[in-house]
This record gives sequence, C-alpha cells and structure tokens, in this order.
Amino acid sequence: MHVFIDTNILLNFYHFTNDDLDALNSVFVSNNQGAVIVHLTDQVKDEFWRNREAKIVDALNKMKGVSLAAQFPYFIKGYEEYQSLLELANQFKRKYSDVTRRVYQDIKSNNLRADHLIEQIFNRSTAIPTTQDIYSIAKMRIDIGNPPGKNGSIGDAINWLLLLKAVPDDEDLYLISEDSDFYSKVNTDDLNPFLVHEWSARKSSRLIGYKSLNKFVEDHYDGVSLSFDPEKKALIDELETCGSFAATHALVARLSHYQYFSLEEAKAILDAADINNQFGWIVPDTDVAEFIRMAALPHRSRLTKESHKGTLETALAELEESMG
Repeated sequence: MHVFIDTNILLNFYHFTNDDLDALNSVFVSNNQGAVIVHLTDQVKDEFWRNREAKIVDALNKMKGVSLAAQFPYFIKGYEEYQSLLELANQFKRKYSDVTRRVYQDIKSNNLRADHLIEQIFNRSTAIPTTQDIYSIAKMRIDIGNPPGKNGSIGDAINWLLLLKAVPDDEDLYLISEDSDFYSKVNTDDLNPFLVHEWSARKSSRLIGYKSLNKFVEDHYDGVSLSFDPEKKALIDELETCGSFAATHALVARLSHYQYFSLEEAKAILDAADINNQFGWIVPDTDVAEFIRMAALPHRSRLTKESHKGTLETALAELEESMG
C-alpha cells in the first residue's frame, strides 16, 4: 500500500481538526515496519515549516474569541446562581490565562504534542528530493494549466510529479489531502478526473482520495497491529515488572525520550502503575509525574478506568504543587 499525506493534513494539527495524532502515528509506524510505504517529499517538509507559524497564529486569533464574561446584568444578581456563575467565570479566566501562557511557551520551543510526533516522523523518514528536472516539468505543467495547482503555485505539481515517479506501476496510491486542487469541481468528494485519468494511464492502477486521516485509518487499519512501536512497547511492558524504584526511574527516563504516546500506550502505562508498586508508589516523584502527564494528559477525556484517572490526577497535583 502506497500513501501520500499532504502538508495541509499535518498543519491541521496546529489548527482545528477532527483528525487524531494517533492516526498519524499509526500510518508512519506501519511505514517503519514495512506494512505500508508512505511517500514524504522535501516539498511537504519545506511547506510544513513555512506555514506552521501562520497556522498557529490563525488558530490563536480564533481562540481569543473564546470568552466567558465575568460581568453580568444587575438583575442577574437577584438569583441564587449568581455567585456560582461569577466564581465559574473568574475560574475560567484564570485557567484560560494559565493554559495560554503555557501554550505560547511550547509554541516557541517547538514543544507542542504535534511537534514531537511530526519532527520524529521527519527525522526517521527519507524525503524525496525536488530535482531541477522535476521543478522545470512542474513549472511547465502549471504554465499550460494542468492540475494540480492554481494561481502560479507550483508545490502541488512538484508533489504530483514526484509521486508519479516514486510509486511503482500497477500499485494504487492513497492520497490524503484536503487541497481542492486534487478534487473535482462538480463533486468535491471525488478526485479531479484529470488526475485520475493521468494516474490510470501512466501507472495502470488506481488513485484513491481521502480528505480525512481518521477515515483512512478507519478503513484500512485494525487499530492494533500497525499502530505500535515494538521497542517502545517492550519498555512499557517492563514498567510492570521493574523490581526497584531506581530501576523504574531509569526506565521512565528512557521512555521520556519518546515524548509521544498513543491512547493504548497511555493506558498500558497507567495499568503498570496499578500493577507494580515500584512504579505506582513513585508517581508523585517529579520525573515520574512529568512522564505520566506527557503520556496520559492528551488522552484525559478518553480515560475510563477510575484508577487511571486517579494516577493522572496525582501526577498533575504534584506538578502543580512543585510549580508553586
């Protein structure tokens, strides 16, 4: 299976999206394991770094519209709920200010959750370079009006030509992109008929389009077999059997280098804290608490076991206390 993930899908993780980082992780882990071939181009990497900040700025500007007034009309004061509303509004303002401050720090230091995973993907992948020949052909393609690309933009044409060259004949390509240049003007859920015809004629195979990364994973992944890193899983499994506090601290240090954990991995980590006292008893230690926060907090709303929620809350409370 050959897959191409367009830049706009990656940039969505810095804006508003229904896609999930776990889906992105699944696709690229399966690429590392040889289950699929994900085609990453230099053009995608460059376009990502060019547009990351602009995407974040736009999202932050939209987020500024989120507000909860701490002032209410005078007649509201006569209702018993008034004081509770006032306290909730003030609490919202404080929490919003705190998270915004931390977000800005993480943006500046490339420490967002998406940063960790996408940089890891880029570092582990060999990108297809843009050659002078490809650039010249792409420019001519745009000049004569062939898709993809519009208004003189050449990036999509470069990616398309690189894919035509990289994907073997008789092999289907799954193209994951929201870019309208790849889709039909008559039915925007269908791929551009020119591109479908060109792919079929030149590659003797199908071009299949997806606008959602989650939908692609839902259709083609079983959710388990292709979504884990065996080396990382072995370290997580070891958390259940560590025989001393020192050994657990050392293991946590090794796992912390990964900086990204799927929902299933986070659950396994929290299970280990339940099972092994040599892990569970040191959750309040700062390094362990930070590790639990990093692994489990992004999945907080999807944790269902009370023990898991309790372990995460213990870690968060310890970190909040240590920050004063």
